[in-house]
Formats: sequence, C-alpha cells, structure tokens
Amino acid sequence: MSEETIVGSAAEIGFTILSASAVRQALTECAKAFHAAGQGSVHLTFDTSGGILKRIGAGESPDLAASSLDAIEELHARGRLVAAPVVVGTSRIALGVRKGEAAPDISTLEAFKSTMLAARSIARGDPAGGGTAGNYLYSVLDRLGLIEPTKDKTILRVGGYKVMQEVAEHRADFGLTQSTEIAAVAGVEIGAWLPADIQLTTAYAVAPTAQGLANGKAQAFLDFLRGPQGLEIFKRCGFASL
Repeated sequence: MSEETIVGSAAEIGFTILSASAVRQALTECAKAFHAAGQGSVHLTFDTSGGILKRIGAGESPDLAASSLDAIEELHARGRLVAAPVVVGTSRIALGVRKGEAAPDISTLEAFKSTMLAARSIARGDPAGGGTAGNYLYSVLDRLGLIEPTKDKTILRVGGYKVMQEVAEHRADFGLTQSTEIAAVAGVEIGAWLPADIQLTTAYAVAPTAQGLANGKAQAFLDFLRGPQGLEIFKRCGFASL
C-alpha cells in the first residue's frame, strides 16, 4: 500500500519518515507545521506496521520510523532503530460511517455480531497487508465465527485510510479500523467504538535509525513531536495520551 508525500520542496528534503497508516494524518500535519516554521522539508512514505517491519528489517533506512510501539520496539531490539522512541499516543478500533449517517449498534458483543451479519457491505483491513487493525480484526472475527458468514460482503483494503475511502465513496456501509485512520478521511466519522470485550488499544511511537540520529533536522522534528504543538496536533487527530 506504499504511498508517498512531500511536505515542502522536493529539492530541499531535510529528512525522511516511514510511517504506519494510523499515524498518517497526525504526522503529515506535524510536518506541515514544522515546515511552516522554517524547519525544513519532509518526505513521508506510508505503509502498514507489518510493512514497516519488513522494509526496515530488510535494510531500508529512513531517518525516522513511526509505527505501533510493538513494531518500533521489535526493530529497536534488532538494532535497526536506535535511541528511545517518542510515544505519541494511543488509538482504538472503531466503526466509521459517512458523516451524518446513523451508526449501527455495536455497544455489546451480541449487538456487534448482529450488525456484522445484517450489514450489506463491510470494509476492513486486509490481514495480508500486515496492518495492526487488519490483523486484529481478522483474529476477532475468526474467534466469533464471523469470517465465513461475512466473506461475500467484505471489502478488504491494505491500510485503514483506504478502508475508510470505501465508506466515503459509498462502496461500504461502514468500516472497521483504527480511530485515527477514520479521522484522517474526509466525509466519514467515528460512529461507535468496538465493545470492551473485543477492543484493542494500540500505542504508537516514532524512533530514529542511526542515519536519523545523526540528522539534526530529524532530531529537531522529534523534539517538535514531544513539544506542546506536536502533542496538540496528535490529540486533534484522534490520539489519546498513553
């Protein structure tokens, strides 16, 4: 699902970030604020947490990696990332609907099952893509016996951003993904949270490679993320404090 964007001038890239989809909107907004303050241009590449593990594990070396805290810690243990990670907040899994539309009831486990069975079309992350929500939702639906009954009406996409585009463009009644990925897509909103019995809270963090540790611009950006403006942007983009 790899996608790229440049904030600022392509000829003046100060550092690169490889980011999970769940952190996409918040990191992009932080990069825009950082650039507006005259701190430099940023090249961002987006993938799933699983994709980031594979890419950096295979030798790719962005200046900074932003992913689930578990993935960041695994890469740190392998020696692919260095220095303590900056934890930027947590995300939960939610049901997203088009803005202004009533959300189906998923307040209890039984209500969630009924909604999944009654839905005409459902979008969720493709577990083959390695995304946190995609993998987790597959395991939950499998445990509840809902994979086969919902297979023919399920749209699988790699990355929660693309999951919610299916909802925004009227191809799915609702989407299931990280709350921060719902917040990143125009025309959709959080309709309901997964019931507590099956909820997942995921911490996200940013850490440098050895290359990034030696890059003053990348280090300045990490300081920005730790500061009040960076923390406020992440809060506005749907992240909760750890």
